[in-house]
Amino acid sequence: MNGIRVLDVGAGVAADLGERIDGRPVDTVAVSTLSAAVDRIDADVDCVVTAHDLPDGDGVAVLRAVRERLPALPVVIVAESGSEAAASDAIAAGVTDYVPRSADVDLGARVAAAVRDATDVPSAARLDALRDAFPDLGFVVDADGRILEALAGPQSATHLPDAPAALSGRCVDGVFPATLAAATRGVLETGTERTVEYDLAAPSGTEWFEARVAPADGNLAVIVSRRITDRKREHRDLRRQQSHLSQAQKVARIGSWYRNFSSMELWWSEMVYDIFGRSRDAGPPTHETFLSAVHPDDREDVTDRWQAALDGEPYDVEHRILVDGETRWVRERADFSFGDEGDPVEAIGVVHDITDRKEYERRLETTNERLDVLHRVARHDIRNRMNVVLGCAAELRRALDPDRIPLRMVDRIETAAEELLGIGRQLRDADGVVANDPDRRPVDVAALVDELVAEFAADAPDVAWYTAVPDSLTARATPTLVVALANVIENAVDHNEGPRQRVAVVTERDAEQVEIRVVDDGPGIPVVERELLVGDRERTQTVHSSGLGLWLTRWIVGNAGGSFDIHEGRNGGTVVVVDLPRAVVGSQRHG
Repeated sequence: MNGIRVLDVGAGVAADLGERIDGRPVDTVAVSTLSAAVDRIDADVDCVVTAHDLPDGDGVAVLRAVRERLPALPVVIVAESGSEAAASDAIAAGVTDYVPRSADVDLGARVAAAVRDATDVPSAARLDALRDAFPDLGFVVDADGRILEALAGPQSATHLPDAPAALSGRCVDGVFPATLAAATRGVLETGTERTVEYDLAAPSGTEWFEARVAPADGNLAVIVSRRITDRKREHRDLRRQQSHLSQAQKVARIGSWYRNFSSMELWWSEMVYDIFGRSRDAGPPTHETFLSAVHPDDREDVTDRWQAALDGEPYDVEHRILVDGETRWVRERADFSFGDEGDPVEAIGVVHDITDRKEYERRLETTNERLDVLHRVARHDIRNRMNVVLGCAAELRRALDPDRIPLRMVDRIETAAEELLGIGRQLRDADGVVANDPDRRPVDVAALVDELVAEFAADAPDVAWYTAVPDSLTARATPTLVVALANVIENAVDHNEGPRQRVAVVTERDAEQVEIRVVDDGPGIPVVERELLVGDRERTQTVHSSGLGLWLTRWIVGNAGGSFDIHEGRNGGTVVVVDLPRAVVGSQRHG
């Protein structure tokens, strides 16, 4: 029984083949290079098994050399990993079998099948093997554009408009889109490989493919099509996301950038170009490009901050830039990544155009300065002028004879002057509330309410007081809470009426809030004023509140993180509700 001689070109398949194939002894001749393989190709060789990657070439070159000398000699190419391009080249050159090396492949059996079915026309068994090894769609097309063979695995066959066997004999342009048909004609005419994309209506739905069309011996063309539907969808989704990101950056006036320090690559998003007033046509941006746009007075500081960021410090800087002679403001932030040696590798950052914010801050600062001056002048002048008015009223009272001239006009003058002095004090309190930052701390609301009720009760003996306050009730508030609660209680006392004047102060607590309710029997706050105070109506020149007391209360409660509300009582009168965040301090005993 004659043995089988296998030329092993860098594949190392002796262990896979064993000592016998179909009962015949196996003699493996091993070489490692393309040149050595070419020297050993002769009629004594029954099969060539070659690695795809060789030191001086590849397995396809070995295959072509074999086909020139011995067209019927079986050639098996063993690839370490599957490759569409390599498989397509191998098929075009007339490979017997193309086998990706893996634990699931019986290489010895595949070589045995190649020897057994050796012929110059690919057999059905070898086509099946190729189909299994290369699961994409494969077609062999003749010079007239007819499909001679259609190769498709079970999964890829679902992407065809018909069964693979039913496609044989049909023209490419009758099955596939014009783009693929035109590419196939071009390859047959010129012998030059082409790659095209096309979409196809298949039972699985509309599918996208990338086809590589290559010339083959005998004036044939080989088409290898890979499904890329998922990739196209991913690209579509990515383009949509990029469009949304670009639109968001445009709305927010925020751009993004990327810096690679090894390649010195600097990438800007469209919005960065827009913010800096630079065109892409001016060439790729550089760090020097960026620095040239920085305002000269800010350039040294920006450079220092950048150098500090290269050493690991946070990069967050606001500075001016010059755009077509106009000064604008930007805020830049970036995250840096560093290598094992501490050298910067890359940076990703954002640029935010804050020109409008800076302009608003400038106008606000100017407005606050003006208001502060007007406020201090108004308070000073009111106090001085009203003291003069009160002094004159006192002199007038002493000069007039009450038995002959009624003094009610003097009383009205003194009352109005005292009220204006009170407004001055309220302005001072308001200035303290608005100007100072909230300093929140635990405040014993129960003790504060008890003290205020006792103080007002002493000054208003005709008012009946009703309180429901625990021994201790701690809220988180600012020290000016005493001013807010005093205003509410004073308002309840001043606006009571009738023979029975009553004021009730009730406090409650739940897991998160402390609630203070002040109820009176007065006529109630007018609807318009109540809506203004709780924010349900816009302030205008003709619609405004008549005093500062409850406004102060609203601001103080807001600074404490609480809420303020006013509504009508069930039996008339007014109910003012102040809610404050609870502060848990030790244990609290309820009464």
